[in-house]
Amino acid sequence: MKKTLLTSLFCWAIATVAAFAQMPPAWCDHDLRRLDYPDSEYFTGYAEGAPTGSERQEVATQRLKDAARVEAISTIRVHVKNNTTKNALSQTLRSNEGTFRQSIREFTSSTTTTVDMKIPGLQIESWRNPQTGTIAAFAYVKKSTLIRQLEKQITVALTKVEMSLDQVDQLIATGQKLQARSAAEKALPLFTEVDEAQKLLVAVDTDATEETLMLSETRTLQQRLMAMVAQLKNALTICIKVHATAFESIYPALQEELKGALSPLGCNFVTDPSTADWIINISAQAREYNTVTMGDVNTYFVYVDATVSITKTTTGQRVYENMFTEKGGHTHNYQQAAREAYKYLTPKIRKVVEEQVKQ
Repeated sequence: MKKTLLTSLFCWAIATVAAFAQMPPAWCDHDLRRLDYPDSEYFTGYAEGAPTGSERQEVATQRLKDAARVEAISTIRVHVKNNTTKNALSQTLRSNEGTFRQSIREFTSSTTTTVDMKIPGLQIESWRNPQTGTIAAFAYVKKSTLIRQLEKQITVALTKVEMSLDQVDQLIATGQKLQARSAAEKALPLFTEVDEAQKLLVAVDTDATEETLMLSETRTLQQRLMAMVAQLKNALTICIKVHATAFESIYPALQEELKGALSPLGCNFVTDPSTADWIINISAQAREYNTVTMGDVNTYFVYVDATVSITKTTTGQRVYENMFTEKGGHTHNYQQAAREAYKYLTPKIRKVVEEQVKQ
């Protein structure tokens, strides 16, 4: 008897759980959804449908989740538009784009929200009706949560900017100016993220202040970053010392080609080694090899040997030293053969110099 009673209770419990599992969440009902997630406190989006054709259930669920997300974001977009055209802050706020007032036209023109925007704190749930196969999706975010998340997003982005700027300072101090410029340029998009979050925060939080928007910190960091970018634009200085000969003639093309290859890096070429970040010394000369006669034609062959050394002045370290040899031939004379050898040798030296300077 006791065993039968326990079995009955167990079966009843399973049936109860199964019944509850089939019950739709409250947000599936329009009235309950409006009651539990009022427009005054939440931004919401709802979508409902069923798999189409051979569409898999998980694919259909994701499609409806995306639709609910788009509707929620569209609701925020409408709110932003309405808020920026009906309300105005009593104080003047300064963004990193300059002074603006949240007035009817100025802020509406500078505030953009799209369905692709990321809304921090947005939650998306789904439920499938086991009887009909219909899928419902619900996206929601509490306004107070969104405000907190936007404030956090601004703080995190500005912290990343500050860390990037500290990294740039360290790179400059160690003479890595190309790397410093790259790091500074990578930090620039973070200000777009900050700016969008600030504008959205102003739109959804009528109590937003310059302090909560962190506008002062934004201006300071942006000015610091822009000064660094300007400073690093052509800050790299290189001193190239080349002595290249083709027997009795000087071969100036080697130095000019090196300068041409390095120019896109954004650098200045100096003659005083003490003012350079990098010193490149190249000594190259040609030597006769042999002559091959075929019929009435003589072909002259030479080798060009070049010694290359590269010094980083901030550390005083010679970071590279090597010798290159290239063969060249010509039917006119040894001097022309030497020039042919240089044509093959120059790109190799140029590649090595560029690689070292970029490190």
